[in-house]
Amino acid sequence: MGWFKGLVQRRRSVGAAPTGVCDSCNAVLDRTAGYFVSTRDVVLSRAYWKAAFEQSKPMVDAFGLADGQLLQFFQDSLHSTAGQQSPWSICEDCSEMFVFDRDSGRSHAVRNTRPPGSGKVDPSGCVLFAAAGWEQVFGRWPANVTPEAVMDSCDLCRASMYSGEFTFTVPEDRMGEFRGNGFVDGDPVCPPRPDKGGWVICHTCAARLFARFHRASHTPE
Repeated sequence: MGWFKGLVQRRRSVGAAPTGVCDSCNAVLDRTAGYFVSTRDVVLSRAYWKAAFEQSKPMVDAFGLADGQLLQFFQDSLHSTAGQQSPWSICEDCSEMFVFDRDSGRSHAVRNTRPPGSGKVDPSGCVLFAAAGWEQVFGRWPANVTPEAVMDSCDLCRASMYSGEFTFTVPEDRMGEFRGNGFVDGDPVCPPRPDKGGWVICHTCAARLFARFHRASHTPE
């Protein structure tokens, strides 16, 4: 099963030469033009897990894995990713999947230093996000993970939001600013919620909005 475990091994570019690869999408990356993020920031992102499983799915399909092997692959992916000790070197495009201190992340990438909180994490604290990403790619919740209740849906992308997931509220005036600057892909799917004074959005949409807002705010005129 050596080939199988090889599917979940990640290349580490942190600590190497300035030119390496993004640890999310494997694109060639000048480290100083990217960000260093912690393993915790990575594993709490459903968007990351979805992208990671999408990358692996063609090979998984090619091998025709049985249900038990698929569940083992999920488990190995979860533990391998959560067990990464070093920071993750992330490109600008992939940075839209994560909620993190972007100024600090860029500073640590430039200086090649570890962001606060770097190191491996307990897989049990991120299994929900991995399972939700798995469901989006493979069409079902992994059988070796207890399903979480759907508590709400995102007011921007309609994605189900499970108990235990992070949600964010965008006030009406801020949403108007985001929409006016083209940071939002499409209009909200519902009016603002009176009890919230705005829209409730999922982690994936929030990460994208924060990234685009930050990028626009730091782009020289």
